[in-house]
Amino acid sequence: MSVQHSQPFDPMYGGTEGDVFSPDAVDGSSRKGHVPIVQRGTDQRSRRGGSRGWRWLLLVLFSGVAIVVGGLLYLDRIYASRVLPNVSVQGVHVGSLTREEARIAIESRFASFLAQPVILTYSGRTWTPTLAELGVALEIDEALDAALAVGRSDNLFTDLQQMSAIWQYGIEVPLRLSIDQDVMQRYLLDRVAEVEQPALDARLVLNGTTVEVVPSAVGRQVLVAETLQEILAALQDLNPDTVALRTRALEPSLHDEAAFAAQDQIATILAGPVTFMIDNRPFVWSLDDLVRLIRVERVSDLAGDRLVVRVDRDLAMERLIALGDATEVKGTYPRLNWNEGKLEIFQEGKPGRRIDEEQTLAALLDVLTKPADQRTITVKFREIPPPVTADNLDKLGITTLLGVGRSDFTGSAPYRITNIQAGMRLLHGILIAPGEEFSFNRAIGRIDSSNGFVEGYAIVQNRTQLEWGGGICQDSTTVFRAAFWAGLPITERWGHSFYISWYDRYAFGPYGDGPGMDATIFIGGPDLKFLNDTGGWILMQTMVDTRRNLAEVRLYGPETSRKVLLEGPVITNRTPPPTDPVYVAVPERPVGQPRQSDTARGGMDIHFTRIVLGPDGKEIERREFVTRFKPWPDIFEYNPADLGPDGKPLPTPTPPPQPEPLPAEISTEATG
Repeated sequence: MSVQHSQPFDPMYGGTEGDVFSPDAVDGSSRKGHVPIVQRGTDQRSRRGGSRGWRWLLLVLFSGVAIVVGGLLYLDRIYASRVLPNVSVQGVHVGSLTREEARIAIESRFASFLAQPVILTYSGRTWTPTLAELGVALEIDEALDAALAVGRSDNLFTDLQQMSAIWQYGIEVPLRLSIDQDVMQRYLLDRVAEVEQPALDARLVLNGTTVEVVPSAVGRQVLVAETLQEILAALQDLNPDTVALRTRALEPSLHDEAAFAAQDQIATILAGPVTFMIDNRPFVWSLDDLVRLIRVERVSDLAGDRLVVRVDRDLAMERLIALGDATEVKGTYPRLNWNEGKLEIFQEGKPGRRIDEEQTLAALLDVLTKPADQRTITVKFREIPPPVTADNLDKLGITTLLGVGRSDFTGSAPYRITNIQAGMRLLHGILIAPGEEFSFNRAIGRIDSSNGFVEGYAIVQNRTQLEWGGGICQDSTTVFRAAFWAGLPITERWGHSFYISWYDRYAFGPYGDGPGMDATIFIGGPDLKFLNDTGGWILMQTMVDTRRNLAEVRLYGPETSRKVLLEGPVITNRTPPPTDPVYVAVPERPVGQPRQSDTARGGMDIHFTRIVLGPDGKEIERREFVTRFKPWPDIFEYNPADLGPDGKPLPTPTPPPQPEPLPAEISTEATG
């Protein structure tokens, strides 16, 4: 942009002050009067007089021109390299001055402007840009060129015109400003980063379970275009000036009132924990639990932005479903008889019950609007019908015998046979759902008189003692063998720690008898588990034949076409039984009446591998099972009075030891 502060310089200037020179104003042929017409018949004398008048006029004219040209040449020589008199630049008289003297005069006049053209201010802050920083230049050289050119053109009439103007009125040469607005704008944009502040919306900040409001703040925006125009206006008179940085306020979109309203709603939700009473048991959702359910959403409408506080219903329902899973009273499957493939229910299943999640959610949303002392919910239940009934037996897919497990209990004491029968009764007719993991301990439940068990001998803490359910491992061993030959994945199995001979018979099914194919259990400890991966339901059928001393478990399910092969067994690491007996102090034993509770036996490791082939004959599992039997000593129980300081029997006559029944099972303590 070019800024000019006076009339443009025109070398043809002439006339009164303020007029603009024009070449049309000078005409060498113009004259004030007119020449009268000369008529025919005028005498020769008159003609000769007129001719002499013209010659004088021409002489005068040529003399005048010579004088003017001479004068111009004289002036040019006198004012060589100087500005002609009576010439000014933007009000600064530079006549008769050299170029450098004229420059000094101009710079002196506008020194303060050149040093500091404008001062920008905003809120107590100031910026002092130079002309260069603003992209502004004072074109002094251009003005000096114009001043020195006055009266020195190549046109005589133009120079005469200018000389006349100089002597009569003087000539004013303008001083032009050149401005690069892009540079000026960049300078202002750099100031933006120092001044501008974004508007800050009000915010909610969560500290634990306390919600605080961070207030909003008004922002500030620099109006660059408006400020630029004011700077341009301030530069016009070439005098230092002060310009206030133009800005405007930026209002936040979310005001404090909206944040405080949301804070109050959250405080209501967090007024106190919520207690769910389920079967008279309290389940408490703490304030930390409730905080996780809160959702705050920002909504814009005509009235302005606001915060909407709500409880996440989906997340709350997920939590309630988890609570329902934890407190559900499972229904029971019915018990079935195989009945030659015509399944029949001999014991109906029982429906289960769980909390009504929908009603509980509605109650939760209601109590979250109430004070802390009104936040207890008595949960209602809904009934869960059993998944298997007489109506859908044919949809269970139980069509095929999958595997059979057998074991022999010849020589077992009556208490042991009673416990074997009690366990098999609890297992008979069990249904195992697709994908379900069978747990022997869960299926048996309590091993006490309520389930028909009696006390019998088992190895507890390295000696044979009375234990509820002695003989139950006969059942777990038989179930293990059935699952083994059915090709089902065995997910947990523990072998006995000490060799018991009656488990040898039927151990390896079609491959013959042998040690090591057994499974010990203890309620609350070692378990026997396997997975139903057949894709259908599995039915367990049990049988105890006291005439043949045979325990049998059969597993029925869908056709899997699996084939089970056996490698082994391989017996290694045989060790003889300890030669030194072990004496145990038992205060309950009568003095002088010791008892032999255990008979010595050797130890060994038994390795056997199961290979399961799929319908296509490809191997789907190859797994090695290892059973390690520890060597076992003779163990005698004595009254402490019968034992010496070295823990051995005193050398006093005592009746010979009475033989006791062999140990029935190995308990948790024995298996480690």
